[in-house]
Amino acid sequence: EEEALNLLFLGDTNRAITETPMNMASSRSHCIFTMNLERREGGSDTVRRAKINLVDLAGSERVSKTGVNGQILQEAKYINLSLHYLEQVVIALQERAMGMARPHI
Repeated sequence: EEEALNLLFLGDTNRAITETPMNMASSRSHCIFTMNLERREGGSDTVRRAKINLVDLAGSERVSKTGVNGQILQEAKYINLSLHYLEQVVIALQERAMGMARPHI
């Protein structure tokens, strides 16, 4: 538990944020925290496993409304593009699960 919290706090301290006209602390980075849990039943060989992904995505911003320029504008464009591609992956995975196979994801 302590190790997990230390890793979570380390990620938070390394998180990139910046101030924009629409948000005083706009996250500029994505973070995925994966926990693998294992539980053994007492007096049994049964092992239960679970994997939990906590995902914090950088915020999408309407570039035209923020009035930003320079490096912050470039960051916003890359953030929005990465969120678009992530959306495409989620849609493809959903379609695959529903039997609507795509040649690739």
